[in-house]
Amino acid sequence: MGKTQNLLGVGKFEMGVPGDGIMGAALTEFSEVEVNSMVFDGPQANTETIPTEQEDSYITLNSNATPAKLVVRLYGVDKADFPMLMGGTYTAGTKTWDAPEVVPDIWLSVRLTGKEISGVKQVLEIPYGKINAREQGNITKNGLPAIDVEIIANTPVAANGTRYAPYNRKEITV
Repeated sequence: MGKTQNLLGVGKFEMGVPGDGIMGAALTEFSEVEVNSMVFDGPQANTETIPTEQEDSYITLNSNATPAKLVVRLYGVDKADFPMLMGGTYTAGTKTWDAPEVVPDIWLSVRLTGKEISGVKQVLEIPYGKINAREQGNITKNGLPAIDVEIIANTPVAANGTRYAPYNRKEITV
């Protein structure tokens, strides 16, 4: 049973416009994820150690937290999807993407569905993620440039003020 709790590999990776404090309904699948490029770091408390005047011992406190983050490298991204990830504009007639003058703030919903293990798939969802994406890579006969994407999980807040979890893990039975 424990094995089915693992998020094994990338079965499906999707991103799209967030909903009102929840996952977006219309997500775009990005099917060419570089092997070993996806890394998830859960939130971590940063600590501060404070010396005391009376003793040589210290008091350790949580100072703030580093939010959860997902990093991925994507190949074969359609230029029509570049504005979603990096801003700018796409012209369908000429199949041209024009980069933005200033890197915009981009927020997307992100869903990672793992591969099936014994009839179960694990899912990681970030309903409201800050996207930092860029084209990067060597242009050679045996290398491809890709889009490196960093997704930082933020707390989604609905229009009515309801706050939701920055990310969740769930499982689906297949």
